[in-house]
Amino acid sequence: MSDRLKPLIGLAATRALTRAEAEVAFDALFEGEATPAQMGGFLMALRAFRLDALPEEPWRNGGGRTRTIATRMRDADAAGSAAQDEGPPWDWRISVATIERGGPFSSFPGVDRSSMLLDAGRIELSAAGEPTLLMQSPGDVVRYRGDSVTTSAVHGASQPLSVLNVMTRRSAAQAWMKALRDDSYLAAQGLALLVLEGSWRVVDGSMGAEDPDHGLTLHSGEGAWCTVSAPGSRAIWRVERLSPTGMLAAIELDRS
Repeated sequence: MSDRLKPLIGLAATRALTRAEAEVAFDALFEGEATPAQMGGFLMALRAFRLDALPEEPWRNGGGRTRTIATRMRDADAAGSAAQDEGPPWDWRISVATIERGGPFSSFPGVDRSSMLLDAGRIELSAAGEPTLLMQSPGDVVRYRGDSVTTSAVHGASQPLSVLNVMTRRSAAQAWMKALRDDSYLAAQGLALLVLEGSWRVVDGSMGAEDPDHGLTLHSGEGAWCTVSAPGSRAIWRVERLSPTGMLAAIELDRS
């Protein structure tokens, strides 16, 4: 086990390493000091969160609120060209929106969007020239383009409805979102989870860990996300349902 690498794994889970810290970490990796578990921990810095602890941002039109879970910004070179392609300054963004009343969403040219209904109720999404999309049960997912102005209509709910959203800049990344009810493997360059019901355990699927003392346990309203820092590598998570029933929102992200 590398004494040099151990404290850096914890730092990498909360912030970007400085150049000096990164040099120490890579020296430890390439000189063979790190155990396989430490290599996985460094390359896949996992960030856990509680949804209700994330700050809320009110919509400008007053129709709802957003909690941002994670954002991957463009690198320095790509960010310099953002004004030329009129795209956003990020490659992808994951958030939960609470819709208090129906109305138009903001348009995002060059962006693909996916939304998952989290509460009991029904939401219809419509845009000029596009088919109407319907989410009517928790876990339902729809995909649509951010280029058009999409309008939401809320039905059958006595309180605001929450929706998990992932947006990807079309030329930079693509995303797949699904609701899981049983154990599963996930593999991508970026992964995100949000527990909708029950309790789940997340382990590094590349290590084949079966020890119940390993991994991260998440309960309803909690989640985790990561990105892989090594080019060409993918994170592999095994998610295990610990409760008799449960539902987990899972997002896999890859560069285009």
